[in-house]
Amino acid sequence: MSKKLALFFVPVLMIVFAVACTGKSKKNIESMEVSGIEISIQGMTCTGCEQTIQANISKLEGVKSVKATFADGKALVEFVPSLVDTVMMKEAVTSAGYVVKGFTAIETTTAPQE
Repeated sequence: MSKKLALFFVPVLMIVFAVACTGKSKKNIESMEVSGIEISIQGMTCTGCEQTIQANISKLEGVKSVKATFADGKALVEFVPSLVDTVMMKEAVTSAGYVVKGFTAIETTTAPQE
């Protein structure tokens, strides 16, 4: 019986350890270099759309901030390029039913903290 338990718990513990070692904490993200991008989005018609876009993009690890504006059809995102990319952001937007028309790099206003 203990052999079966060991066969079960060893892989579980390995997974937990791997996740703990590779996961980035919010504190670590704050100290990493941040880039900015503007996403042109088709289909936003209200503040509810803005909130949906913001919620979906902000779930991605490495996103520091996101602000969507339906009137402009854009979302401004501050992110850590080594943790998240435009493909992941596009998926977050399109999975909510919106269309990504393009990306434009922008200057960020926040400097990395030490």
